[in-house]
Amino acid sequence: MSALLIIFLVIVFFFLFKFTAAFTAVVAIIAGTTTITTLLCVWQGTSYSLKASGYKPNRGEQAYHQVDAGLKQIVGDLQEIRAQLEESELHLQNLEYLKYARQNRKVGKSVRE
Repeated sequence: MSALLIIFLVIVFFFLFKFTAAFTAVVAIIAGTTTITTLLCVWQGTSYSLKASGYKPNRGEQAYHQVDAGLKQIVGDLQEIRAQLEESELHLQNLEYLKYARQNRKVGKSVRE
């Protein structure tokens, strides 16, 4: 009789363990499916909301390229201005020389008189 009781208890524990394992697996599958579904819904909702508000993923990169092109244009313009100033520098030096030469002539005439 005790042998039958032990067999009965072993069978009960076996089915109890099997039921617990199956229940845990079902709960894990349901939780995983719910999590994945929630994440996908949030992702889709966020993507739709961003597109509806006018968000474009490459806008920052496009703005960077526009600023970079603008800076290159400014550098080119500054180099052109520098070249023009270097051309004008010689003329300005000649004008300064002539101005001081005239002043020296006037001073020289005043001293002689």
